Amino acid sequence: MDQNQIDFAISYAGEDSEVAAQIDNRLRELGFNVFFAAKERHLLVSVDGESFFERLFHEAKEVIVLISQHYKHKEWPRYEWDIIRERDRVNRFIPVRLDDTRILGLPSKIICQPFTGDNYDEIVDTCVSRLLIFERESGIRRPTEYEQLLDVLRNDNKGALAQAYQLVKDQRARSPLSDCEVPESSFTPSYEIADTEWCNFSVVKRRSVKILVPTGLSQEELRFNLKHCAATQFNAYKPDAVMVCAYSRDAQGHSLDSGYTAGRAVFAPFGKWDKAQDGVAYNIPTKEFDYSIDFAKQYFNKT
Repeated sequence: MDQNQIDFAISYAGEDSEVAAQIDNRLRELGFNVFFAAKERHLLVSVDGESFFERLFHEAKEVIVLISQHYKHKEWPRYEWDIIRERDRVNRFIPVRLDDTRILGLPSKIICQPFTGDNYDEIVDTCVSRLLIFERESGIRRPTEYEQLLDVLRNDNKGALAQAYQLVKDQRARSPLSDCEVPESSFTPSYEIADTEWCNFSVVKRRSVKILVPTGLSQEELRFNLKHCAATQFNAYKPDAVMVCAYSRDAQGHSLDSGYTAGRAVFAPFGKWDKAQDGVAYNIPTKEFDYSIDFAKQYFNKT
């Protein structure tokens, strides 16, 4: 991982890793580059940990700090905290308070983002807003989704065609994909499948699914429905990538080809629809698949 490209680095105590993981998952779903130590252990083996984290926390665009009693009393988080405190005062860190613990270097007048036990989307919204402000003030322009796709087509088209030809020529067959975990929640799946389509190219199999969801779902409920549908479709058909586009039920009777009206989820190697071909070429297993999720703002604005 190129540390210069890291949008968020999360500093936390091991006891708070579940909270860190939830924040990490949501930021990755939105397409941001995140350093979460529990997922990057391969980068930490046999390296100078102090030098690594000193560089990481100096160069990451934003640092999220989970403040808690564990963070205060653990040796390694205290070391990270000393590095983080040296960051530029204008963009020092985003403190997320898990409890009322006070730590040296965090004055009581500093406003923190409170964690209430389930307000992950609120925390993520705060973090993303801070990042976008920083990028705007620093003259950093984030490419749009269309620009990213255009860049892939411009720079990778010949390579993709050559790779596709080689896969057919070699009669490439990947190892069977294992099932993925179907998300569990207190929510009940509330979608219905309106249309499915295979989007196959060469020997690469992609499955596109369009679903209808009720109006009035919260972002967390919509996320659950998108991931539940993607996971069950993947386990049933084992495509190299699956995309689920969700439409509010008031779209029924209208064209479902104009873009999703509620949200979209992709389950694919590294969460990228265009990495399905690499999945076949390099025999990437299910454990390397991930979600990327987008929400349509107009869906929530109507409710």
